[in-house]
Amino acid sequence: MAHNSTSRRRFGALGAFAVSGMAAAALVGMAGTASAHTPKIDAGCAEDGSWLKVELTQYNDKQANGIAVAVDGEVVLEEEFGKDFSQTWDELDPTVEHEVAVVVQAWDDPDASKGFSFEDTLTIEACVEPEPEPTLPPSSEPTQPSESPSAQPAPTPSVSDTPAPPTTSVEVEEAALAETGASIAIPLGIGAVLLAGGVVLMIVVRRRGRA
Repeated sequence: MAHNSTSRRRFGALGAFAVSGMAAAALVGMAGTASAHTPKIDAGCAEDGSWLKVELTQYNDKQANGIAVAVDGEVVLEEEFGKDFSQTWDELDPTVEHEVAVVVQAWDDPDASKGFSFEDTLTIEACVEPEPEPTLPPSSEPTQPSESPSAQPAPTPSVSDTPAPPTTSVEVEEAALAETGASIAIPLGIGAVLLAGGVVLMIVVRRRGRA
């Protein structure tokens, strides 16, 4: 097995597969060396997904063997198997590194002295750069114009605010003549009264003289 071993982990549930030393020795003696017990673990990174493959062949199936697999600290498999086992995980994120732990418990190697049982870990390096987050394009919506104040009606000019039309020279002359005529009429009226009084006085004097 060519892989990078960095740490070792134990899965408590696999303790159920261990047997006592005396019973194991007796069973191993009965089983002999016919079983090859060939484990194989491969892992790698690809653009369409990092992958992990575990193959166990020629194990002794006189009793149940056990296997547990964890990826990034999460158990993804824990079960029993017989003579052979094979499974592949090929949808791991290739943009990040993954830590994988595999524990195999062979019933005929309870203390892992023969190599049938083992605990191993490996690291799957990231091989794909994560895609940058898309940046939102600037908004193309036109900016709404601010509401203009409602048009106010123009104020109606009052009579006092309306300028008087300019006075022409003819109007000035007519006004002057009107004022002059008023000043002449007064003495003329007085003269007419005096004249009438003189006529009356003459008539009276003549009548008295005749009498």
